[in-house]
Amino acid sequence: MRVYKSKMSLNQLKVSDERIKEITKELIIKSFKDWRANKEKKGITTEHFVLNRIAPNERLTSAVIQSLQTSLGTKFWQNLVNKLAKENGFTICNVKEFYKPKTKALDKLMNDWKSKRENFSKKVTLVGYKKELIRKIKKNKKKFSKIKKEKASKGDGLDVWIKKKNINYLFEIKSPHVNAGAGKDFSFKLMKMYHHHLFWNPSSKVFAKMAFPYNPFNVSYEAAQEGRIAPLLKKKDYLVAEEFWKFISGNDDCMKMLSEAIDEANTEANLYEDISYFISKYK
Repeated sequence: MRVYKSKMSLNQLKVSDERIKEITKELIIKSFKDWRANKEKKGITTEHFVLNRIAPNERLTSAVIQSLQTSLGTKFWQNLVNKLAKENGFTICNVKEFYKPKTKALDKLMNDWKSKRENFSKKVTLVGYKKELIRKIKKNKKKFSKIKKEKASKGDGLDVWIKKKNINYLFEIKSPHVNAGAGKDFSFKLMKMYHHHLFWNPSSKVFAKMAFPYNPFNVSYEAAQEGRIAPLLKKKDYLVAEEFWKFISGNDDCMKMLSEAIDEANTEANLYEDISYFISKYK
């Protein structure tokens, strides 16, 4: 069986510095304004039984920032990836059409490979898993043709689905600050992404990866989070910061342009005012 190797450079068009900044500024400003409008209607939960009595001002600021941080995670990063990818010649696929099969027929296969991957010292890739998964699906083609599609739940879905040169790329965007042991969950999530996609078309060329949009540490991401993200393997299972944005935009300086654009947007639109507004409102 032929195994397709990931090609992270796809004759990319390269999105220009100016266009990256233009798109980023437009989206970050819109994200802040949408967040403010939404929270004007729904409000922000700022109460905490203990901290309200010990550090009420700090607790309030934290609640406002956390609300904004959550909003940016679901709106800003996903929209930014899709817009830059489109500029770079990718086709943007509808994640709502990412269905899972209503069957547990391949659960044993997934669980067996889950155990293999969790033997961290062996650094097992998902190449073998994909080959076995494809073989099983093709072998049971007639039987599986009767399986119904089911809408993927939040935990089984994905954030970004893009396509170029007939290769599908499935991404789950995560905060770079991960909990201890999260790598096991991320690894199994990638396995489910492959399962759900290949079940309907085992001949599809597809690569699933976790994406961490920035590196907040003073050392390499893998050095800072190695124990937490295991068994994920760099580049094979996840992309971080510059590597991720270079792939999406084709521009080596994309991460730098994002930083400059956010600084400029804050100056031009006074984004901090949206934060201070809620802090004053709930005091």
